[in-house]
Amino acid sequence: MKEVKSYKSIHTLLHFVLYLGFVILFCGCLDLHSEVAPDRQFQQSVYLLDRYYYWSSEELKDPHSIPDNIWKQMEPNRLGFESLENQYLYVKFSDQFVRQLKSPVLYAEIALEQFKIFQGNDLVFESKLQDHFFPYIIPLNQNPSGSLIIQFQSRYRGYIGMDRDVYLKDHSMALVDLFLDNFSETFFAPILLVLSTIFLGFYFLRKRENIFLNFSILLFSASLIEALNGFVGFSLTQFSYLVVPLTYINFAFFPFALLLFLIGIFPPFFRNLFKILASIHLIVFFVSIVSNYEDGISFLNSEDDYNWVIVLEAIGAIFSSVYVLIKGNKNLRTITSGLLIIVFAGLHDILVDLELFRHGHRIIHYGFFLMLVLFGFYVFKHYWQLLHSINRMNAELRIKNKELQRLIQIDKDLALAHALQKSLLSPKYNEDDRIRIIGFSQNLESVGGDYFDHTKDSMGNWAILMADVSGHGISSAMVAAMSKMAFVGAGPYLQFPSRVFHLMNRHLVGKTKNLFITASYVFIDTESYTATFSNAGHPGFFLIRNSESDAIHLNVKGKPLGLFAHLPFAEEMVKLEPGDRILLYTDGIFDLLNEDGESFGEERLKSLLWDNRYQKFQELATIVQDSLFRFSSGWKYQMDDLSFLLVEIK
Repeated sequence: MKEVKSYKSIHTLLHFVLYLGFVILFCGCLDLHSEVAPDRQFQQSVYLLDRYYYWSSEELKDPHSIPDNIWKQMEPNRLGFESLENQYLYVKFSDQFVRQLKSPVLYAEIALEQFKIFQGNDLVFESKLQDHFFPYIIPLNQNPSGSLIIQFQSRYRGYIGMDRDVYLKDHSMALVDLFLDNFSETFFAPILLVLSTIFLGFYFLRKRENIFLNFSILLFSASLIEALNGFVGFSLTQFSYLVVPLTYINFAFFPFALLLFLIGIFPPFFRNLFKILASIHLIVFFVSIVSNYEDGISFLNSEDDYNWVIVLEAIGAIFSSVYVLIKGNKNLRTITSGLLIIVFAGLHDILVDLELFRHGHRIIHYGFFLMLVLFGFYVFKHYWQLLHSINRMNAELRIKNKELQRLIQIDKDLALAHALQKSLLSPKYNEDDRIRIIGFSQNLESVGGDYFDHTKDSMGNWAILMADVSGHGISSAMVAAMSKMAFVGAGPYLQFPSRVFHLMNRHLVGKTKNLFITASYVFIDTESYTATFSNAGHPGFFLIRNSESDAIHLNVKGKPLGLFAHLPFAEEMVKLEPGDRILLYTDGIFDLLNEDGESFGEERLKSLLWDNRYQKFQELATIVQDSLFRFSSGWKYQMDDLSFLLVEIK
C-alpha cells in the first residue's frame, strides 16, 4: 500500500511539473513569436527601425562625427552588448517619426548605468545614476535631426546598453502605457503592505506564533519588490540615492525572508537545511557587497556574484517540496505548491534574462502572486485552526475551572471534616497521678478511619479504645465518627469490655454500608492494677514489662464491629505493675513500606519497643514515631491510616 501511495504521489507531482513546464514553454513561444511580429499597438517602435553601434576607447564629444562607414548594424531587437572594459558603446537609430508626435519622448523601460542621448548635435539627456534600472521617459525635440545617438558607459561587467522595450512615443501616452504596464504591480503592492500589517498584528496578538511574524516580513519584502519597480520607481527617480540601494538589498533579502518563513513550517531536517542556506545567503551577500565596492557599491555586479546562492536555494526548495509531496504531508501541500510555482516562474525569468525568451510575457509576477496567495491561505488556515484551538481550550478551561471550583469546595469540606474528626478524637496527651497516655495518628488522606479514645470514669479508672475502620478517606472517617458516638453510648458499661463491644456493635450493624470496624479495648482499674481487655478483629496490643524477657503480645479473639448482629465478645484480664507500658496500634503500622517494598511488620515493632524499653516514656513515643517516619522516607510509602496509643502505669 505504501508503494502504491508513493507511486501516486510521484505521478501527481510529475503531472504538476509537466503542467508548469508547459506553461513556461507556452509563454516562451509567445515571446519568440513576438520577436518577429510587428508592434501592432504603436507603429513608432524602435524595433521597426535599423540600429547601428560603434565601440570607442574614449568618450566622443560629438558622436555625429563618427563616419557612417564604421557604424555596424545591430542584430534585430538588440539594444546592448556584453561589457568591454574601458570602452564606450554608441547606438544610433533614426528619429524620423518624432514629427508625428505632439510631445515626443524616448521611452526606455530599463537602462543600465550612465548614458547620454544626442539628437543631432544637441545633448538632450544625461543620466549619471549608477545601478539605475527604472523606466525612463526622455523628452525629445519634435523636429527630427536624422538620428538619435546614445552613448553608454558602464561599470557593470555583464551588460552595457538598454534592455527590453525602447519606443518613440507621445509623452502622455508613455505615462499611460507605463502605468498600465505596471498596473498589477502598482495595485498589488499596497495590498501586500496591508496584509503584512495585518499579520504583524496577528503576531503581537499571539507572540509565540513566529509564523505570523515571518510571513509579515515576507509580505513586506514582496510589497517593496512590487512597488519599487515600474511606475512607482519612475515616480521616485529624484530619490534614487535611497530607492536604488533599498531595491537591490530587498532583492537579496526576499529569498532570505522566504527561507525564514519555511524554517518555521517544514520538518526538522529541512528546517536545518534552510537555516544553513539562510546563513550562506547572508555571508555571500555581504561578501559580494564588499568585493564590488568601486566608488560606491556596484549592486549589479554584486547581484551577479550571489545569483549562484539563489540557484542553490531553489534546488533546496525543489528537493524539499518533492520529498514532502511524496511523503503525502497534506498540511504542507499548499506551501510546496507555492514553492514549485515560484521556482518555475523564476526559471522562466532567468530564461528571459538569458534572452532565450524575449521579454513580453514574463510570468514571474504571476508566479509571485500565486505563491503568496497559497502561502497566505496556509497562514490563514493556521490562524483559523489556532482560533478554533483557542476556543476549544477556553471551553476546556471553563470546564477545568468548574472542576477546580468543585475540588476547592471539596478541599474546604475535607478541611472541615479534618477539623471535625480532630475534635472527635481524644487529646493526644493525657495523664493523672497514676497513668499517662500519648497518642499519634497519621492519616493517608486529609481524613481517615483510624480512631482512638481514652476516658476516665468517676472512680479514676481508664477506658482506652483503639479502632480502625476498613478503607480510608471520607467514608471511613464518617464511620469512625459513628463509632465515637457508639462508644459514648456504652459509657455506663466501661468496666465490662465485652459489654462495650456488644453495645457498639448493636448500634453500628446495618449502618456502615459494608464497612466494618476492628477495635481493641482496655479497661485499667487503677485501684487493683488490673487491665481487662477485649478485641474485635484487631491486632491486639503489646505489654512492655522490664522484668520480662520480651515484649508481651496480648490478644483475644473477636469479630469486627458492624457486620453481624448478636456477636459474642470474649474478654481477659492481666495484672499490671508500676512501670508497665502498653502500646495499642492499628495495622497501618504493619502495612507501612520502605523504598525496597519491605513492610514494617509486627516483629520490627516488637523489637523496637523492647530495645528502647528503658527510654523515658515521652522519648519512647518519639522514637516509635520517628522510626515509622524514617522507614517510609517521610510517609512516602504509607499504604493505610496508622495510629498508636502508648500508655504508662506510674
